[in-house]
Amino acid sequence: MESILPLLFIFTIALLTKNNLLAAAAAIVFFLDLMRLHRFFPIIENRGLEGGLLLLTVSLLLPLASKDVSLKSLLNSLLSPLGVLAVIGGICGAYLNSQGVSLLDIEPTIIPGILLGIIISVFFFGGISVGPIMAAGITALLARIFIR
Repeated sequence: MESILPLLFIFTIALLTKNNLLAAAAAIVFFLDLMRLHRFFPIIENRGLEGGLLLLTVSLLLPLASKDVSLKSLLNSLLSPLGVLAVIGGICGAYLNSQGVSLLDIEPTIIPGILLGIIISVFFFGGISVGPIMAAGITALLARIFIR
């Protein structure tokens, strides 16, 4: 019973703040816990991030397959100032994400703070709830600057 209280709290807050992704995630974990499907927890913990990133990457690559983006426009875009900045942004994002994953492995107790920050951002600033790993990466960077 004690394990479901945080999930119900997160689910309720997510619904109230219209954070559908977080509400769905909390509902799925609640359902798995309620059905005593704990044997799947390690699999989801170990492979869930990979699966989520795979689906996200597939959705980003679909315009290439649907011919919405030609090879010429792709090359022109990469060589433009915005394209160069996109490459730099990709490098920075991937690095920060790796730092976020490392921090979450070392210090999983920061998860409630990250979730609260995401809830606040979605509700008050129109943020999108797709960046918990990036939020952890930014937290790692801020911790290096201000704490260590």
